[in-house]
Amino acid sequence: MLSAADRVEIEQVIATYGHVVDDNAWDRAHLVFADDFVFDFSEFGRPNLNGVGELRAALHGRKVYSHHSTNIVINEGEDGIVRVRSKFIGFPVEGAPISGDYRDEFRHTPAGWRLARRRSSVRDPRFDL
Repeated sequence: MLSAADRVEIEQVIATYGHVVDDNAWDRAHLVFADDFVFDFSEFGRPNLNGVGELRAALHGRKVYSHHSTNIVINEGEDGIVRVRSKFIGFPVEGAPISGDYRDEFRHTPAGWRLARRRSSVRDPRFDL
């Protein structure tokens, strides 16, 4: 069972992710990502990014001047996997703001909780009820 300290640490990792990516502070990536991190891009029909090196290369030159994560919900499954769902808002320099969902899997490592897998989906602002 996750303790309150575990939950706080996981939320801290999610917050640090935005700072690492927005600031291109890849020297701090070890504070966020498990060694075998995967960014799942299947929703976009693109191949996954495997590891921090591939993520860094994919984001090289891309300018997101502000990235926010909100509405964090943490669940520990019966299978022992810690799954986190959150919302994101991003403000890319090259276009309109975007919003979407992150669906994450976290792993406890010797260094603490780290992001093992992240899947992103973008919410379409043209959706109309």
